Amino acid sequence: MAILAAAIPAVLWSAGLLLPSFPRLAGATPLRGLMVVAAAMLAFCAMTLPGLAGLLPAEAVRGFFYDAAVLLVVCLLLVFEGLLLLAARPGRGDAEPASAVGRMRAALFLFMLAEELSRSFLPLYARELYTPVSGLSETVMMGLPIGLFMALVAVFTPFAGHWADRFGSRRTLLLGTLPAVAGFIGTATAGSMAELLLWRGACALGYAVMFIGAQGFVARHTPAERRARGMAQFVAAVIVAGLCGAPLGGILADQFGYRATFAVSALLALAAAAAVTLLPADRTERVQRRPFRMGDATALLANPRFLALLLFSSVPTKLMLTGYLFYLVPVSLHAAGETPAGIGRLMMTYGLIIVLLGPWVSKVADRTGRHALFAGLGGLIGGAGTLAILQEQGVAGILIGIAALGVAHAFNNATQLALVPEVCRADCARMGESSVFAVYRLLERGGSVIGPLLAAALADRFGMQAALVALGALGMLCGTAFCIVFLLVPSASPAAGEAVR
Repeated sequence: MAILAAAIPAVLWSAGLLLPSFPRLAGATPLRGLMVVAAAMLAFCAMTLPGLAGLLPAEAVRGFFYDAAVLLVVCLLLVFEGLLLLAARPGRGDAEPASAVGRMRAALFLFMLAEELSRSFLPLYARELYTPVSGLSETVMMGLPIGLFMALVAVFTPFAGHWADRFGSRRTLLLGTLPAVAGFIGTATAGSMAELLLWRGACALGYAVMFIGAQGFVARHTPAERRARGMAQFVAAVIVAGLCGAPLGGILADQFGYRATFAVSALLALAAAAAVTLLPADRTERVQRRPFRMGDATALLANPRFLALLLFSSVPTKLMLTGYLFYLVPVSLHAAGETPAGIGRLMMTYGLIIVLLGPWVSKVADRTGRHALFAGLGGLIGGAGTLAILQEQGVAGILIGIAALGVAHAFNNATQLALVPEVCRADCARMGESSVFAVYRLLERGGSVIGPLLAAALADRFGMQAALVALGALGMLCGTAFCIVFLLVPSASPAAGEAVR
């Protein structure tokens, strides 16, 4: 399997270095790049895997091929990222902004991959470090590292935006990698829950700074007519890293343990820091921006449609992501006998569905203008799918829930963002669109913080099965309320009414 994981990237990277036009042609579109890598992998597998299978004990064949299939997909995506990086090398006739954004994508991908490696086992690692604390059960403490991480990301985000404006995006990106490297090393060596929370806080600081710094870099290095395509690079790096991280981290944890996997995360974050040093400096190091005021949030919350979007769609989406997928899924699957590698394979379903379905949904939603319809359907699908545990017990029911959540968030992620300026036209004109989005992002992260803590409290009080059902029912209720507000109740003004065409 190690030969398989190394041979294909080596061959394709060699081709890219020897033939500079190859990565540009292969990486011209995601489909073309994936087809090139997939063809090479299939050819290699046809020649090698039958012989390897004959050398394995019969009981190990199934697990081997599961892990091999996951590694094939992960290698495919990693090599595609490599092709894009080679294509981003400055060359004759190349646009410097496109090359810079391509290199930024590589740095962001490495950093996000470092964070995603622990996605399939972080609550299990927290349980190993748990010691009794008065008033806090083991179940609640297992969810605390995720909740604290999300809370600190929300707290640090406004500061990260200020630093990006003051010091420039490249310096901010480099600043973001340093506490993350220290955080991953500290997490790998933590001897208590308090130490784990401290070092996860350092990782949260790095995550917030890196996230905002990367967005700022794209904004400053792409012209207005290419801004959407530049932001697509940013989104793709985050999604692909999430798709690769959970299964790859699960396999590493199975083979080498949790602590060694966090050490690998530290090395990836260090590689991201090295990649950041290769980025060009910002053209404008200082950007004037009106500072965030609490009155901004108050004014937006007085907008009933913005409040409905936030409470019935955006916050529940984040709550389901961190509470259901990040907390309940790993803990429930582990209780059902799954290893970290198996948990990672199942969680990979979520990212694959978003990658395959998300672009199509965004295109159709933009073409029809019915963003509210797709956002409402997403909430209903996510809630209904996670309730499948009532009919299908164990791993099968949880897998259905993971897949349904992937479909839901493919419907939600882009359409929610599109709805913000539609329902806040007057607020955007008064405060500026950037300020509106800053308030929206800050408030929606409340769902990310509440999710694991609520899930842990429900599991502790009523059991894991009841917690899965409760979050599914909450998703259904919120999706229904959103549909009532946006699709059935007439809007208060013509401007707002355009959101539900």
